[in-house]
Formats: sequence, C-alpha cells, structure tokens
Amino acid sequence: MEWITEVLKEHFGSFIGMVLSGLAGWFFGRPKQQMELQTSELDNVDKAVKIYREMIEDLGSKYAKAIEELKHANQRIKDLEASVEELLTELKKYKQLNGKAK
Repeated sequence: MEWITEVLKEHFGSFIGMVLSGLAGWFFGRPKQQMELQTSELDNVDKAVKIYREMIEDLGSKYAKAIEELKHANQRIKDLEASVEELLTELKKYKQLNGKAK
C-alpha cells in the first residue's frame, strides 16, 4: 500500500505541472488565436468580395450584350413589318388589277 501512495505522489506532481502548463498555454495563446481567426475571416471576406465583383462585371457585360441583341431584334422586326406592309400594298394592287381584268 505504501508503494502505491509513493508512486501516486510522484506522478501527481507531474500531472499537476502538465495541467498548469496547458492552462497557461491556452490562456496566453488565446489572443494570438483570436487574431489569427480574425485575419482568416478578413481573408475570406476579401475573397468573397472579389468573387462577387467578378460576377457583377460578368453580368454587366452579359446585360449589355443582351440589350444590344434586343436592339438588333427590334430593328429586324421593324424592317420585317415594313416589308409586310409593302407586300400587302402590292397584293391589294394585284387584286384590284385582277378584278378589273375579268
């Protein structure tokens, strides 16, 4: 029984020393860890802003291209409407001529 208590006393001091050094390391390392975390968060925000900026620029160019295509399509529609009107006018003339010829 004495042997067990001597061994426990010997190792108990080492155990207490390890626990105290661990607590001291955690206590003094905490500010550094918080600063590293804050730096990491700032880096992540910076990366996210860069990604969003690229997306916005890409969408801006796509939007401008779509507007340009829409303008061309509207002009094409106007040209085709004018062509249809001309053809209808010509068709009416042919119908009138065809009606008078009979």
